[in-house]
Amino acid sequence: MKPIILTRTEGMSRDDWLSWRNQGIGGSDAAAVCGVSKWRGPLMVYMEKKGLMERLEPGEAAYWGTTLEDVVAKEFTKRTGLRVKRRNAMFRHPEYPWMIANVDREMVGANVGLECKTAGTYRGGEWDGDELPDEYYIQIQHYMAVMGWSACWVAVLIGGQRFLCKKVERNNTLIAQIVEKEREFWEEHILKDVPPTIGMADDAAEIWPEDTDAEMVQPDEMSEQLAVELEVVRQQKKEVEERENLLVLKLQEIIGESQGIDGIATWRKSKDAVSVDLERVVSEMAALVPDGDKVQRELTERHSTVKTGSRRFLFKFKSQSQKKEAA
Repeated sequence: MKPIILTRTEGMSRDDWLSWRNQGIGGSDAAAVCGVSKWRGPLMVYMEKKGLMERLEPGEAAYWGTTLEDVVAKEFTKRTGLRVKRRNAMFRHPEYPWMIANVDREMVGANVGLECKTAGTYRGGEWDGDELPDEYYIQIQHYMAVMGWSACWVAVLIGGQRFLCKKVERNNTLIAQIVEKEREFWEEHILKDVPPTIGMADDAAEIWPEDTDAEMVQPDEMSEQLAVELEVVRQQKKEVEERENLLVLKLQEIIGESQGIDGIATWRKSKDAVSVDLERVVSEMAALVPDGDKVQRELTERHSTVKTGSRRFLFKFKSQSQKKEAA
């Protein structure tokens, strides 16, 4: 089935684009709704769709991702010989109206898509081998569902100097799960004006980004009950992590110098990462030019950015047994 064209996007302003995007769940929303995004949760998506919070302006990473999209698409064609085209439209699933898509490119003469990405060097490991980040895998499957594609390529420029492209096949089993998750979110929360429960600590930080001079909340039965439960959960988490580390070590002992255990695990050396001490480079370059100290100060001031502080949650609760031990 072919997707429905919801609206044409060529020449559309960002505000109008965001307004149309609120009419459904887009590909970049899918991972958050499904609970696998590192950056957002279902509650944050709900508040955005309902206009209850201002959307943050795109940061540097998002800006360069958009700016370099055409570069990545052209490099993909150069390396693969596969021609692609823009669609310049926002699409809607023919059966599930809450599923929408604003795709990067589509193959010429084939029922296959292309998603263009950029990534920092620090995330390069997530693209090793056949891997790609979970949120992108969910996004691409969402697009395949809406567009009716049989597959979708993803091309990524990592650290501005490493280019990869991978073909992702359609996964109908996962698509069915995504459809159900999105249906529940749209029908039970968006349409009924019922916000989902906070699913991530990051959700809470977005909703209440600042603390005030208001007095601290006094403990009550509910807060103490939650604190006791959190204490138990954190202890269990520590024990599980220790058990996980032990199991990994035992498998590594079996693998030894081989590449892994067929069908169970791999243990391969990642590519060497090169880091540059920019502060030292600037300092040494400053020593080579007249008024080097002044030049260094000016460059530092020009390229310095202030990172806004965020609220930090510290758990200070002590159970009765801990208090007795401390005494």
